[in-house]
Amino acid sequence: MDKDKGRAMVSLGPLNENRHCAFECAWCYVQDDFESYASLEVDNIIDYLRCNQNKYKIVYVSGDTDSFAPPRTGKGLNLLYKIVTEIGCDLLFTTRATFSKEHCERLKQIVEIQTKQNKMLYACMSITRLSDNYAYLEPNSIPSPSSRIETLKNFKELGFVSVLAMRPLLPVVNVNDYLQILDQAKNFVDIVLGEAFYFIRGKTVEKRVFPNGILKEWENDIVKKTMDFDNNKSQWDVWQATDHKEIIQTKCNELDIVFSMYSDDAIKKFLAKKQKLCMNS
Repeated sequence: MDKDKGRAMVSLGPLNENRHCAFECAWCYVQDDFESYASLEVDNIIDYLRCNQNKYKIVYVSGDTDSFAPPRTGKGLNLLYKIVTEIGCDLLFTTRATFSKEHCERLKQIVEIQTKQNKMLYACMSITRLSDNYAYLEPNSIPSPSSRIETLKNFKELGFVSVLAMRPLLPVVNVNDYLQILDQAKNFVDIVLGEAFYFIRGKTVEKRVFPNGILKEWENDIVKKTMDFDNNKSQWDVWQATDHKEIIQTKCNELDIVFSMYSDDAIKKFLAKKQKLCMNS
């Protein structure tokens, strides 16, 4: 629960005792000093949200695992459905999974319910690389970047606020790769999210993301701090993506697409833009 930002962050938790997530991305901070969310059944999550309903305005289905990755896709969608029908609040979910026709029908139903309730619904598709030069960052279980871009298009057509989550921005990925992702998705994206890259020296994430070591030019943009989005007290090495962020921001400005490194800030900017358009129409 993040009371300061008025949001509740939930997930289905680890896949099982031996595997945290079906996707196991190379850069995922849960491999280092991050305390995992609890593994809960959908009804238990709903009970938690109901008991704390005065502490948040939006629910994020996000955090420590991809709750929509196979084999839990149906269960993740059931969680979304129960949130919109039993809790009734703004909702954001993030995934790297793609969805079948049957799943898309379920998503459409969720959009229709949320629209009738006059609540916001944000669907974030996470795409961190495009080129095969960086394929080592993503296990084969993750759908291809092109299929995820197509799913992002489906989100827009279904009626979601569509969010391209290029998270985290990584120093090993050339910024032109991110610009190409944006070029391919620009016609059906409402928001673009970046994020700083968190790792801890000598631990798993560093070894997987930097197999050839950390270049001196990247060191200049690395600081030590705690996480901005979690209450754990670990000191993380954080690549701030300063140059990448500025280049992507410029591109998004040209395309008139909201960009931010923080989801709460992005939502505020999007809603302000939406209100301005309504006033001018």
